[in-house]
Amino acid sequence: MTDARPPHDPLADLAARALDGDLRATDELCRALQTPLYRLAVRLLHDTEDARDATQEALLQVVMHLSTFRRDSALMTWAYSIALRHFLRSRRKRDRTQSRLLLELKIRAGLLITSPSAPTDAERAVERRETCFGCTRAMLQCLTLDERATIVLAEILGADDALGAKLCGVTEATYRKRLSRARSKLRPIVEELCGLTHESNPCTCERQTRAKQLVGMKAPVRLPLVTDGAVVEAAERLGEVRRWGVALAGPAAIVAPEDLWARVREKLGGVLDERG
Repeated sequence: MTDARPPHDPLADLAARALDGDLRATDELCRALQTPLYRLAVRLLHDTEDARDATQEALLQVVMHLSTFRRDSALMTWAYSIALRHFLRSRRKRDRTQSRLLLELKIRAGLLITSPSAPTDAERAVERRETCFGCTRAMLQCLTLDERATIVLAEILGADDALGAKLCGVTEATYRKRLSRARSKLRPIVEELCGLTHESNPCTCERQTRAKQLVGMKAPVRLPLVTDGAVVEAAERLGEVRRWGVALAGPAAIVAPEDLWARVREKLGGVLDERG
């Protein structure tokens, strides 16, 4: 006879203690959630300040709705569903997409003025990393907001159809249709050009970095970065990273500002104290 009980969820334990008025548990819970939710916000909103604000608002919603958590899913999954709906509402008001054909044209232009070569010294590593993030952002901006949400969930976070549909609040058939459209739009770039998905493909971050320098472009580094190991750790929250995730997630994960929850906690003033 197999044990059908769900695995132990430490975050759910923190949520229960937070509901009982334990402010330390509330702090621990929100600090555990802030970076996974912030990473999702950056992928969807494409602006670190917008992502910071949206994540703060999502954390507030999580705290204020803890009483609705029924333990029928992992606490992290439940928090993702709340945050995702909030991020979609935030972005839908000002969503803009760019042409995938224009992005492909820019990539091919970069390949025309460069040739394959070995990576340069470590001094250029940051520039190559920023080039990779820029391409990631550009690819995701070729999608509608709903398509973007499905591709981030499926290819970067590794969610299956059932979980992805639940998080997006749609049927599995609708989710699969959106995901299929998103993959069709990006396939000419990811499958035919990007060297991160296939080593035989011509486009590399090194070549595009050299192409930018040849035409006088130099983009500043805007995203806080952490080591590649954090990509795996974040992905394991929902599942295994898939092949496209290598191209879409970029070379490193995104880490939330350390003071993100602290700023929310400060804005709340005595609200949480009154609960205790």
